[in-house]
Amino acid sequence: MYRWKLFKSKRFILFLIVLLFSVFSSYLIYTTAAHYNWDNSLSLLANQFNKGHLALPINSELPLGDVADYYYNFYLYFGPFPSIILMPFVFVFGKTFPQSALGILSLILSFFAVYKITKSFKFDITDTLWLSLFFVFSTVLLAASLINITAYQVEALAVPLVLFALWEYFSKKRPLLIGMFLGLTVLTRITLVLTVMFFVLEFLQKRLSRKQLVLIMIPVIAAFLLYGGYNLRRFHSFLETGASYSISLKTYPLGTNVQYDLFNPINIPGNLYSLLIMPPDPVLQNPAGFTLKFPYLKANPWGMAIWFTSPLFLVLLYKFKKSKYSISAGLTSLLIAIPILCFYSIGYAQYGYRYALDFLPFLFLLLLPSFNSKLSKKEIALIIIGVVFNAIYITSLWGVYPLFGIHL
Repeated sequence: MYRWKLFKSKRFILFLIVLLFSVFSSYLIYTTAAHYNWDNSLSLLANQFNKGHLALPINSELPLGDVADYYYNFYLYFGPFPSIILMPFVFVFGKTFPQSALGILSLILSFFAVYKITKSFKFDITDTLWLSLFFVFSTVLLAASLINITAYQVEALAVPLVLFALWEYFSKKRPLLIGMFLGLTVLTRITLVLTVMFFVLEFLQKRLSRKQLVLIMIPVIAAFLLYGGYNLRRFHSFLETGASYSISLKTYPLGTNVQYDLFNPINIPGNLYSLLIMPPDPVLQNPAGFTLKFPYLKANPWGMAIWFTSPLFLVLLYKFKKSKYSISAGLTSLLIAIPILCFYSIGYAQYGYRYALDFLPFLFLLLLPSFNSKLSKKEIALIIIGVVFNAIYITSLWGVYPLFGIHL
């Protein structure tokens, strides 16, 4: 009876309306983006894996970036797991099987994982659904999942893997399973090995036993060694992922930043500006003046502040509430963010600050206690504003607004 009344509530009906709008607009974003970016490097590599090779086929049309050139062999400098997932599908359907299926899978799995995590924080069913909708449709995860660029698909796939590790920790706490999800994360995006710090910090706060931490670390270490062997076979170096051989290092506009090295504190202000301050660009009637025309804004390809893509995070500024996981989530977010903020590539041709995906699950954990297990009308309004903003402006990267039938 309780659930029937809950599902008939205005909040739940509004959720269904916003969800349907989100799915429809996501379809428009996906089909629009496909006209401008149709990368299939992960499927090509999956096809090579099926043949027993590690390099991309030389006669393939290589993407503009995200490829390492090592003695005229071309490799993806991401982990092998995304292509491993695609191997059976490529085997059955051929190398043209769209790698963007990974992005769709990432959205579905993230929705499910956030739903389970928020239930652990005692939210009711309707609010767990709203928070799941927020995470999928009102963060940079949406654009990264729907825009078919290899780097985006890899970054998006890592998110649900981290979320599943957290869900397992908040529910049954099976350490080997937690470690397995973290290991798969490492085999997707090596920099996310830093996610283990959340569990190290939980151990230091005596919420994990020494045995549990060791069991978590076993699959992570195994994945790290496997990744090292993968690198050794390709680049004759255990630690070389291929990033230093990237063809993008000489490509404008990112190539102009390399003069300051791949990682340099001089890059921190620019990355912070993109993450916290950078606004959208105006759409002008005449470039010589400053009269705006509908739809008034377009996405800045260098990124946009998180408050535009995910306005619900504004709650952290005026309503932050500490919980027992705040120290672990906050320090882990910071540790993951430090190398990202020092990285030479701010992420040109992106919607929002997409590198925030690496610490987004932990930032979300910091946010949850602020609601006291209950979303207010203002907070639901912030979710809706973020959903609508992203639905309208993701495709503005190409000057297209499919919801309005406008092409600038």
